[in-house]
Amino acid sequence: MTLSRRALFCCVALAQASRARAQPAPVQIYAAMTFRPALEKVLAAYRQTGGGAVAVYGPTPVLIRQLAGGAPADILLTADPDWMDAAVKQSLVQPGTRADLLANDLVLAGAAGSKAAGTITRTFALDALLDGGRLAMCDPDHDPAGKYAKQSLLALGFWDAVQPHIAIAESAPAAVVLVDHGEARAAVCFATDLHGDEHAVRVGLFPADSHAPIVYPVALAREPHSPDAAGALAFLRGPEALGIFTGFGYRPAA
Repeated sequence: MTLSRRALFCCVALAQASRARAQPAPVQIYAAMTFRPALEKVLAAYRQTGGGAVAVYGPTPVLIRQLAGGAPADILLTADPDWMDAAVKQSLVQPGTRADLLANDLVLAGAAGSKAAGTITRTFALDALLDGGRLAMCDPDHDPAGKYAKQSLLALGFWDAVQPHIAIAESAPAAVVLVDHGEARAAVCFATDLHGDEHAVRVGLFPADSHAPIVYPVALAREPHSPDAAGALAFLRGPEALGIFTGFGYRPAA
């Protein structure tokens, strides 16, 4: 290689290295597992604007523990206001950036072909739907979806009867998968967990007054690692992202 070609190669390599250093690391969004289908579409739209962001998914309590352990999160999106309260109390997020991003409904899912019942009432024949099988739901002591499910089942008078037949799932989408595979006759999940599922259908809606409001708070981490974190949060709260979320069945938070 001649001196001039070697010099040109070095200049190109240095320029590439300089550009790599100039590009900020992708914004890391720690999000509850239930958001995955919709949030991936939102992040793809964000990347089209020139931004960079990736999501780390898991049960909300696990995400909180990871943040407390020093995980490099920029944004936290929880499935429960109580867990965001816990994050604020532990100084894991910036309280001034907290906002309710979305709202959702709690529904009863059954296998395809199950008869729709509208709103679930105390006279709903849940035992007939289960027919000796299991009811899938999340752990009410640790998962937001499970907490809402237990609240509704208690309020409607079903809890004592169904408790021995509950199959605990690691997430609300996983509860629906148990119905898909025939391992449970029904599942309590969020309305959005049924989006695109061909093997499970919405049997009924749990009344809003039978459980705490289902809203999803979002906030910046206490010390964001990416300089683009605030911009990514603004995009999540903007009209384009909201349009994608509502397409998956979410509702705008009041």
